[in-house]
Amino acid sequence: MSDSERGLLQWLERVFFGGMELSFLSTPAFAVVVFLQQLYPDAASLSGLFAIGAGSVAIAAFRGGSVDTGAWPRRSELSSMPLRVGYFSVLFFAASMGVALVVVTLDSWWLTLLGAVVQVAGLAAFPSVYRAVHGDPLKRPARRV
Repeated sequence: MSDSERGLLQWLERVFFGGMELSFLSTPAFAVVVFLQQLYPDAASLSGLFAIGAGSVAIAAFRGGSVDTGAWPRRSELSSMPLRVGYFSVLFFAASMGVALVVVTLDSWWLTLLGAVVQVAGLAAFPSVYRAVHGDPLKRPARRV
């Protein structure tokens, strides 16, 4: 396997795990959006899909260091779970239902793309919020017990 193939596989792995992290931690907002999407049926779905897709790629870029937004906590850091669940849920809700409200109000379906913009901008700000609450992320790997 060549270095470029290995690099591509690592990138795809980061995108996959970024999507898993984002989807799992945003579950509370997903549940609310499922019930509230009847207010803006198509707009909420489209903006939410754009948010999850762009957010998965953004987390891969941020965690992989392609785009420097600051140090991210390890995925396994359980002490920050309440912050991450709350932050990612509020962010997804804003990126889906908030953008859907704007889309319906302005009657422009192109604005559903803002779901991606809101999600990526919010994710870029996450390391700063994390540092404000928990300090610098731990750099050492987790110990096996």
